[in-house]
Amino acid sequence: MDSSDDKRDLVLKAALECRTELVAYARSLLGNYAAADDVVQEAMLVVVKKYGQFQEGTSILAWCRSIVRIEVLRAKQRHQRERTLAERLLDDAIDSAFDQFQAARRHDETESWRDALRRCLDRVPARSQGVLRARFACDLSYQQIGDRLGMTIEAVRKALFRLKKQVRSCVETSLRDAQ
Repeated sequence: MDSSDDKRDLVLKAALECRTELVAYARSLLGNYAAADDVVQEAMLVVVKKYGQFQEGTSILAWCRSIVRIEVLRAKQRHQRERTLAERLLDDAIDSAFDQFQAARRHDETESWRDALRRCLDRVPARSQGVLRARFACDLSYQQIGDRLGMTIEAVRKALFRLKKQVRSCVETSLRDAQ
């Protein structure tokens, strides 16, 4: 047996003694024990091929860990390439379902808000409804509303301020009570 074989045997023995630490390291990077075990197995094959590059007097664990790190990166790249069509379709379906759920939720919230607004507007007296309708449905100015309803501009302004505050409070209370 020559010195090359002796070196190989010593490096392999030392690398195998680090196997537990290397699997733990790979698992911390991959999050999966089986994948970590596979990566360490691949790293051991690299150690067998490149034992001559190990410099005596340095840490075998650090050297093997650097090999494991490279193998982890390769495994992650392989996994990305090998993702099945089913996995990609499942991811797309999950995204789509989530988007639909969010849209339905926004629609439900909008409908709840509209229902609360309708109920609250029904509680407003007829003359006040006329002020609100003239401003928001007909888009009339304060002056035009005053002329139409026989009110001063200041009375229109105060009425709208008071009505908006009243309706807003009613809607917020209705929505809070509905939850």
